[in-house]
Amino acid sequence: MDFLKKWEPKKKFSKFKGPLRPQLEEAIRIINLQMQKLDFKGARIREYDRALFGRVVHYYGSRDIRRAKIYANELTEVRKLAKVIATTRLALEQITVRLGTVREYGDVAANVAPALVAMKGIYPGISEMVPEADQSFMKLGDLLDGLMVEAVQHSGRSVTPAFATEEGENILKQAATLAEVDLEKTLPDIPNLEKKKERLGV
Repeated sequence: MDFLKKWEPKKKFSKFKGPLRPQLEEAIRIINLQMQKLDFKGARIREYDRALFGRVVHYYGSRDIRRAKIYANELTEVRKLAKVIATTRLALEQITVRLGTVREYGDVAANVAPALVAMKGIYPGISEMVPEADQSFMKLGDLLDGLMVEAVQHSGRSVTPAFATEEGENILKQAATLAEVDLEKTLPDIPNLEKKKERLGV
């Protein structure tokens, strides 16, 4: 993603000109749309999770541990995907909060730079899960990069890469932690099939 770069004062203005507020609102609109798509993906994953879990419980109860393990392994992979979706969704939500802060109170560089770093972290996952989102994310990146350029040019303030990276990584860490907690609350534990096999002598 070319828009993820170090931000220094530039001689040329971004192609996105004009007041910053409409650009911020467009960026928030794009992110909200992607969150809706992730909500849809997440709901489908949860339905598949319930179906797989039902198979695990069925075969576990009938002592067919080999089949139970096959479905349990698939369920484990599905839950990894569920965590990626939940983490991405929560990270996008935190980014919209930062952009909302910019819209209401200013301080563009300090909020947009970490948002760009966080986007770099979630982009590979969301482009794989929601391929049609790729173009929207490129547009979003251009919008945020344009905001950074204009903010630096008009205010003379720049953001150090270290600050942007640390804050951006914090967004991702917080999102991952919250996603894990939420999933633990909503998804039932997978039975311990290895102990069951030992008891049955399988």
